[in-house]
Amino acid sequence: MKKVLEYIHVTYHYESREEREDHVLQMESEGWECNGQIKETASLHTGEYVYCGKFVKYNPFIR
Repeated sequence: MKKVLEYIHVTYHYESREEREDHVLQMESEGWECNGQIKETASLHTGEYVYCGKFVKYNPFIR
């Protein structure tokens, strides 16, 4: 058996678009990839949206 890929997926919620944009730049400078989604539904009952950032960082084991 050989592990060939491992990744970490994280999601953040923000108070504003500006806060999100600043954090995206910081995360990308640390090697994280942002999926580009800007908002997501916080509550299906109220239809409330929040600013979000979804990031992934890959750790390949292929040698």
